[in-house]
Amino acid sequence: MKLFLRVGFFVGMSSLLCGGSLQGLSSVWAADEVPAVHKIAVVNLDKLFHDYEKTKASDSQLEQASKAKQEERAKLVSEIKSMKDELVLLNEQSRNERQQAIEKKLRQLADFDREAKDTLGKQRETAVKAILDQIEATVTSYAKDHGFELVLSERAVLYGIEAINITDQVLKILNSKPELKPHA
Repeated sequence: MKLFLRVGFFVGMSSLLCGGSLQGLSSVWAADEVPAVHKIAVVNLDKLFHDYEKTKASDSQLEQASKAKQEERAKLVSEIKSMKDELVLLNEQSRNERQQAIEKKLRQLADFDREAKDTLGKQRETAVKAILDQIEATVTSYAKDHGFELVLSERAVLYGIEAINITDQVLKILNSKPELKPHA
């Protein structure tokens, strides 16, 4: 029964389409209703992101935070190693107690690793989102100020002349923003 209804639907639709009833739909696509795009530009978002000074500053901050976490981790690892080295010198009861302490430290290390990864990942995600928002706002502002009606990502364009690429102009604006200058 379902197959019959589906076949009936497609047969009915094909007879409508073949019968010239596309005239109603053709008005949706009428040339006079679709605005002509006169000024188009492309941008290389990868270049904007990677060459933006704020991205470099953010990467530097994340690198410093990562190094601090690595130093904390190294201390924990060193403590665990010292505790393991002392095991051979202890009697059996002390050795069991020390082994439990080592296992507790190993759990702390695993928790630390997980927390550090989450914290750094969230910091990176927040920074990237803020940077991409700034890039998008700057591209939009530039496009409006210069009369562009359409701006595409260079990745989505198979062919385009270099003259419509506004990446360098937008990058210059991004890197000249006052919030990037170091505070004296």
